[in-house]
Amino acid sequence: MFFNKVLKNVSITLYDQIIHEPNADILAERILLRFSDERGAYKRTYAKRFEDFDAQVVEVLQQYFNVNDALSIQDVGVSDGRTSVDFFEKLIFIFSNINLNASDFNPMVYILEKNHIKVTLSHTKKVLEIAYPPFVFNAIKKECYWFYPLNYLVLFLVNKFVVGPLLKLYQAEKIQAKELLLFAPASLKLANQDLRFQLSQHNLLTPFKNKNHIIRAMNVLNPPYFSKAEFEILLANMHAGLLDGGLLITGSNQEAGTTVHGGMYQKSEMGFQQIWKSGNGSPIEKQILEFKSI
Repeated sequence: MFFNKVLKNVSITLYDQIIHEPNADILAERILLRFSDERGAYKRTYAKRFEDFDAQVVEVLQQYFNVNDALSIQDVGVSDGRTSVDFFEKLIFIFSNINLNASDFNPMVYILEKNHIKVTLSHTKKVLEIAYPPFVFNAIKKECYWFYPLNYLVLFLVNKFVVGPLLKLYQAEKIQAKELLLFAPASLKLANQDLRFQLSQHNLLTPFKNKNHIIRAMNVLNPPYFSKAEFEILLANMHAGLLDGGLLITGSNQEAGTTVHGGMYQKSEMGFQQIWKSGNGSPIEKQILEFKSI
């Protein structure tokens, strides 16, 4: 079901049904492969995705922090959090006194169901997916009409005659939505076992509640996800969310084992200074280095 040669959308509504399977993390990875949040950012990720990059980052961190320091770390845009687990496990070999908060823009979705139709909503109640057996539609990343005319027609009809009325019932509080948490089984397990690792929801366009020694943002600071004006806002939030001399870690790659293009930037009084670079550097390196704090 999950591993056809031609990859198809697998409904996010199946996510909680695989949580106790022995290969739950692999199945969760497949389900998230073609699922995106309301900004159009895919939630796909892979275990050990930033393996070499993380190892190099930890080496650099030892030049800036004492191994006994109590470090506050924000890992943002983490999708299902599995790469946060990888990073945490590397960190604690060197820095045992840490507090890492892994957050994502859309860690929880809401499912409306009626007569086998399932509509998935974001935390802002925007439609993300429509499951109308045997069809599973990504409502954000729509298929091209020219290649899938039948799917497009079915989606149009389902939206008009099924989804619309269902949303009206929900808004009138005549039906309830089921909450579905999208963090990976490995992330949830670690959060339950180790108080140094927490999971939460955070929008990068809103300020951080506390100042941190480190802010890490992997595969989220990419031009398709934010406008130029939004990058100014989120960089201002990150700058304000770091302690003096704190570090911003960011990078981007395609799959596990591929080169991570990114770097580390230290907070200065007015902006950021690059202290380390990986590959070709961050996709928004220019914006980071040109950022000026007001």
